[in-house]
Amino acid sequence: MTNKIKDILMWDESLFRNPEVFDLDYIPEVFKYRDNELEAISHNVKPLVKGDFPTNTIVLGPTGTGKTTSVKLLFKNINEISTNVIPVYINCQFHHREFSIMSQIFKGIFGYGPAETGKPLTILYEYTMGELQKKDKTLLVALDDVDYLFHAKVAENILYKILRAHETFPGVKTGIIGILTDNDFSFKVSEKIRTVFMPNEVYFKPYSETKIKDILRYRSEAGLFNGVMSEEVLDKISQLTFEKGDLRIGIRCIKEAAILAEIEGRRKILVDDIEKAIERISSFLHVENVFDCLSNTDKKVLKVIAENSSKLAKANDFYSVLNDNMSYELFRKSLVKLENLKIVDIQRAQSRGRGKQNLIHLRVPKEVILKSLNNNL
Repeated sequence: MTNKIKDILMWDESLFRNPEVFDLDYIPEVFKYRDNELEAISHNVKPLVKGDFPTNTIVLGPTGTGKTTSVKLLFKNINEISTNVIPVYINCQFHHREFSIMSQIFKGIFGYGPAETGKPLTILYEYTMGELQKKDKTLLVALDDVDYLFHAKVAENILYKILRAHETFPGVKTGIIGILTDNDFSFKVSEKIRTVFMPNEVYFKPYSETKIKDILRYRSEAGLFNGVMSEEVLDKISQLTFEKGDLRIGIRCIKEAAILAEIEGRRKILVDDIEKAIERISSFLHVENVFDCLSNTDKKVLKVIAENSSKLAKANDFYSVLNDNMSYELFRKSLVKLENLKIVDIQRAQSRGRGKQNLIHLRVPKEVILKSLNNNL
């Protein structure tokens, strides 16, 4: 009986030593198995630290292989050793318009965002690059999920403005790191961009199961108290993470499983906790990642699609539920955005005698979408 009482977690106790270790944007103190990739990216960037033009870089690889963390760790190191280089990280899922991209660069240079005064893009660009010229600073921009800029048809303008800044502002030196999850994405850039971009590619291979287990062990030891996760549980979560091919799922699964154990007042994570957590995480992870970049209009469109997906498929039918609230053009733009964010698929088909009939299909379970919407609306 005494041992059973000791196994009960008290209301003011926690299994977490350091819960932020399991946040997706956490940069670990020990970053394993990416030394070669980090060295390759650093080699490309090194000239910029010395005041010269860098070699632009494309970072390629499947989801959850450490690409973003590597670039953020590199930027952290640059900030520690150089005051001349201004590194700016931009998530293109959230910022995929020219003005939004330039606003993020402005913020990285000045330390605050541009005033909401309706200034045109050209003025914002002049302020931004002019400040670099005046302060004799160099600029390194990381465009994470850069393929979103191509979907939005603004990639060429963005790349050209950044890489050709020295022509209008003599002495300004800039570089770009593009991060791509979709390895099948093909860069379709014009010759004028290709001649100035010319990136080196750094490929991030998927982690082996052994490496996944070692990384998850490090995270669990850093984030949980001793004895919370057994070797059996670690083996299970490592196996499932390897099967999913996304390290982020394993990291998030540890957190969710520990929360389940806490709810039931246990001091240890069970294999059952892992199996319950992993079922929820894959879909939730993607939706949570992109949710912040959805406008209220996007959320309304997504809610109608999720609520009616079992009985409707045609875009026009979904719009009929919404047409009192928005124009069709606004509805169409939201659909394209949801498609680019990989939440829905748009099947562009031809129906005989009725013109084009676009069909809308959810890429994630509707229950996941509705739960996220209920938590955020």
